[in-house]
Amino acid sequence: MPSTLYGPVRRALVLAGGGITGGLYEVGALMALDALFRNTSVRDFDLYVGTSAGAFVAALVANNVSPARIRDTLEHDRRTLPHLTGSQFLSVPWRSHLATFPRMAAAIPGVVQHLWTNWGDALVLDTLGSLLNHLPAGLLSADGLEAYVRRVLTTGGRSNEFRRLRHRLLIPATKLDTAEIQVFGEYRGDPTPISKAVAASAAVPILFEPVRIDGVDYVDGAVSKTAHTRLAIDRGARLVVLVNPLRPLVLDGATSRPLREGGALTVAAQSFRVALHRRLREGLKRHSYEHPETDVVLLEPHHADVQLFDVGLMTYTLRQEVIRRGYRTTIKTVLTEYDRHVALFARHGIELVPRAAIEKRARRWARDPGATASDAA
Repeated sequence: MPSTLYGPVRRALVLAGGGITGGLYEVGALMALDALFRNTSVRDFDLYVGTSAGAFVAALVANNVSPARIRDTLEHDRRTLPHLTGSQFLSVPWRSHLATFPRMAAAIPGVVQHLWTNWGDALVLDTLGSLLNHLPAGLLSADGLEAYVRRVLTTGGRSNEFRRLRHRLLIPATKLDTAEIQVFGEYRGDPTPISKAVAASAAVPILFEPVRIDGVDYVDGAVSKTAHTRLAIDRGARLVVLVNPLRPLVLDGATSRPLREGGALTVAAQSFRVALHRRLREGLKRHSYEHPETDVVLLEPHHADVQLFDVGLMTYTLRQEVIRRGYRTTIKTVLTEYDRHVALFARHGIELVPRAAIEKRARRWARDPGATASDAA
C-alpha cells in the first residue's frame, strides 16, 4: 500500500546487517548522528529499514528508543529496557540437535561401508558430505532474540505491532523455499509481530535455523540484498542515511601481513565482506543514476580498520569498543567533509552543530567511554 498511510516519506534511515558486531557498530553510529544533529534525532525519521542485525536496532529506534539507551542497556541499566546479554542471541535448539542422533546413527553404517570400498576415490567427499544432510537446519535458534525483542516492545509504551508505530518500519527477509523477498511492514495492517520479523530477517543461514512464520521459512534478509536501500527510495525518501557496518579490509601491502596468514576464517570473512560490499556499491550506483533527486549518506567503517575487522561478527565481549568505533568513525566521516554534509543535510531541514562543538564532544566521549550521548553534549 502507498506510504501515505503513514504520511509522506522524506527522510529514511537504513540499517544493514553484520551480526552482533554490526548491530553494536550501528548503535555507535546512531549515537554519533544524535550528537551531530542540532534540531532533530535519529528517532525522528519518517521511515526505518532494517536488515538482519539492523532490523533489531531499527525496531527499537522506530519505537522511540534512543541509541544511547540501547548502549546503556548493555551494561545492566534496566531503567528503560531489560538487560541485554549475548546469550539471549545464541540460544541452542537442543530438540533439533537431539533429533539428529537417530538419523546420523542410521546413516553411518552405510557411509562407513562406502568409504571402505571406495577409499581414494573422489566420490569419498560426496559420501562424507551426505552426512551433512542429517544435521539440523541451523546451529542456533533465533528464539532468544525474538523473545527479547517481544519483551522490549510489549512494555514501556512501545509496540510489537507495525500498525501502531508512529513512524514506518520495514523489515525484509528472504523466503527460503522460493528465494523471494518478504517485506514485513509493507502495509500497515501487517499482522506479523515485529519481534518475529526481526528474528526472520536475522536468521543467518547455517548459524541460525530458518524462522517459520505462518508456515513459511525465512532466512536472513541480507541473503537477497545487502541493505535493501531501494525500499526507502521507492517510497519517496529524498534523504537516505545508510549505515553499513561491514566492509572489506583494504591493506597496505608494503606494511601489512597478508590476510591469508590469518587462516581459513579470515579468508572467508574477507570474501564475505567483498561480496556484500560490492553488491551494495553497485546498487547505490544504480540508485544514483535512476534517482538523482535522492541524497544518500553512506556511513561505514574505515577501510583499513584492522582491529574492527578482527572482531568476530558474533562477538559480544568487545561491545563497548565496537560501539566506540562506530561513534568515532561516523564523527570523523562527517568532519572530513563537514561543509558538504552541512549543505546536504540542510537541503532536508537538518542542521548540524558547529564543527568546534562536534570536536569537543568527540574528545570528551573518547576520554570517558561511559558517558552517554547526552553527557557528551
